[in-house]
Amino acid sequence: MADRFAPLRALTPPADAREAWVDTDPEAIHFLDAIFATGEGLANVRREYREEGGRRLFKLYIAPGGEEEALRTLRRAGRYVRIGEVRLEP
Repeated sequence: MADRFAPLRALTPPADAREAWVDTDPEAIHFLDAIFATGEGLANVRREYREEGGRRLFKLYIAPGGEEEALRTLRRAGRYVRIGEVRLEP
């Protein structure tokens, strides 16, 4: 089976963006995308995900210096959709 995300992996993220992985449901991604799209470029929600132990972790690019605000936003969103582990990449 072909890797359906291969074209996305070929793209280079902005050098200053912080990458995060969020354990959530596919349905929640649309909600999170709408929340972050209304802001001033704090984060970009991707449909790309990786599976780990039966969980789906979706990719999120966070603007430089916006990590704390993005984490607060995800915690607040967790009142409405399932937000599990949030992993910031170094």
